[in-house]
Amino acid sequence: MKWELPEEPHNLEIPTLGGKYLWADIYLLDDWRIQKNILSEHFRLLDDKDKRRAWGNYDHCLQKLETFKQELRLEFPNKHIFLILHGLGRHRSSMSKLTDNLRKKGLAAYSLNYPSTFQPVESHGNDLEHLLNGLDGVTEVSFIGHSLGGLVARTLLSRKNSWRNKITARHLITIGTPNNGAKIADMMSGLKLFHAIAGPSGQDVRPYRAQDLPAPDIPTLVIAGGRGTKTGFNPLLREDNDGIVTVNETKIDGMKDFKRVKDIHTTLMDHSETLQAILDFIV
Repeated sequence: MKWELPEEPHNLEIPTLGGKYLWADIYLLDDWRIQKNILSEHFRLLDDKDKRRAWGNYDHCLQKLETFKQELRLEFPNKHIFLILHGLGRHRSSMSKLTDNLRKKGLAAYSLNYPSTFQPVESHGNDLEHLLNGLDGVTEVSFIGHSLGGLVARTLLSRKNSWRNKITARHLITIGTPNNGAKIADMMSGLKLFHAIAGPSGQDVRPYRAQDLPAPDIPTLVIAGGRGTKTGFNPLLREDNDGIVTVNETKIDGMKDFKRVKDIHTTLMDHSETLQAILDFIV
């Protein structure tokens, strides 16, 4: 359902929810962002308060952002930024606590939105690659992904990307990510409801797909949730787990560091030990 857009659409500067399930961030300049709607394929420019400052096609929004950039002197506060990716069925607000805590430590952290249940991981990687190609004033980038977000970052890093000619990929941190695939996705793969809710990315977390990704070529920290017991939070998985992903499913060959945190999958990214493990790793 692609909209026919006017060349100069009139804009009402209205507040938004910042993009939840239907929007992908494809351009970032500090806390300003251009988003694409997965259904209509139109674009919008949001400011640092999530107010819509323009909408229409991509070039129109980019032109408007350039005007605001000059007027407001918009720029990233640091040349090293941290891009934070939420998990399946979530949105960037779910990573706000982690983002805020990293900012309190003086880091330039940005939680990104992507329509996790509407596209396969490869397409999410395409949107993230577009965003990185457009970064201005950034020389280093680190990635933090919760659950599916870690697979999106790994998909991006598995490619020969032009952005890496100007930006150094510094760290990868995965939080509860099924790096070897999730058995629970295999268990549910025969259910039509699972396909309807999880979408294409729900199939991408199955072991036979996730295991195809090569090991990251940058220093990697893996954070897993679990209880330190044989049954974890979900006895159906028959090994230590966070309720959805087992501890062993999170591990990556060649990872530089590993941390198990006693918490469930849904809130693992908010745990104080998770934040501390991230800070210890990036120092």
